[in-house]
Amino acid sequence: MNILVVYNVVETIEQGEEDDLLAEQESSFVEQEIAKALQQHGHRTAAVPIRDDLWGPLRQYDPNEWLIFNLCESIRNKTYLEPYIISVFDHLGFRHTGSGRGALANCLSKPRAKEVLMAHGLPTAAYQVFTPWTIQRHLEFPLFVKPASEDASIGITLNSVVHDERALRRQVRYIWDKYHQPALIEEFIEGREFNVTILGNENPRVLPLSEINFNRIADPFARIVSFRAKWVPTSPEYIGTPPTCPARVSDALKARIEDVARRAYQAMGLRDYGRVDIRVKNGAPYVLEVNPNADLSPDAGIARAARIAGMTYPDLADEICRLAARRYRMKGFARPRIVNYEIKARSVGSDGVYSIPASALLPKHARDTRLNRAPQIASVPA
Repeated sequence: MNILVVYNVVETIEQGEEDDLLAEQESSFVEQEIAKALQQHGHRTAAVPIRDDLWGPLRQYDPNEWLIFNLCESIRNKTYLEPYIISVFDHLGFRHTGSGRGALANCLSKPRAKEVLMAHGLPTAAYQVFTPWTIQRHLEFPLFVKPASEDASIGITLNSVVHDERALRRQVRYIWDKYHQPALIEEFIEGREFNVTILGNENPRVLPLSEINFNRIADPFARIVSFRAKWVPTSPEYIGTPPTCPARVSDALKARIEDVARRAYQAMGLRDYGRVDIRVKNGAPYVLEVNPNADLSPDAGIARAARIAGMTYPDLADEICRLAARRYRMKGFARPRIVNYEIKARSVGSDGVYSIPASALLPKHARDTRLNRAPQIASVPA
């Protein structure tokens, strides 16, 4: 199959911290990895870098012959234009992987995402939205402060958890001055944090849970995934927040997390793949973020969860294309593995939430071999 790997090129940033460029440039690296992965499955690929113009680079390709693997998160260095990118794809008649315009717009605006989650009865932290001139706090400290319309932990530091009015005002001012946008203020949820990877559309499947291991951090209010924890490997924050996948959780807690994550994925309208970030307080899961078109780096959370589920990185890239092709009823693609395989999944509740076992996506002879092995990690109570 012919696949265009479309990605944004960011060489400078117009706002924020200098280090934020690390996150903005990630798609250029991922493009190379995804292209190599797809080629291993026999796909023909072409790279389409996007800077200031989207229409021109795409017009040379026939939308009837090419599927877009969408890694484009901004145009003209502006992340808020990400939904516009989908509008151009649709207008030109291209089929593409990942979520649509509405889901991207809703998730990019954190206040709007919270409104959608709450409208669907999903648990998320109480919140308010402030500018430096509109601070009228109704929530109790400690509070968590972050930009209202950024992702990838941009704007999140160890100062993001505030305990008094002065610190709150300082952090709101910081976000306004650095990122030129309001701040989202949330009740701080103290507890365990999980990344939940989900694949699929009509019947999305949950991959093995990943937990952020905060055991090395004594201060409970420093147990957050800041920008440095996500993007600066030499930093104490990064070293102190290693992921554990599969997460060690009881069956009961696993079921609750999967149920909330899957419902959040569907409520926000995600397609093909995504990640839901969750914190657990007193046994109750709270949705922190819903991430459409989440990071597909080989060492990031989605690839890690897929690997634990038995998928190689090339298999993951191919599976995302299969899921998109099936949505569009495209010919030339095999059916998605999560549809093809007879997955021995455990139902959770009446709405049929499924968890993919570690061997589910392997070829049958490999699964038969694994069935004869004892499990390496057992679940423990929450």
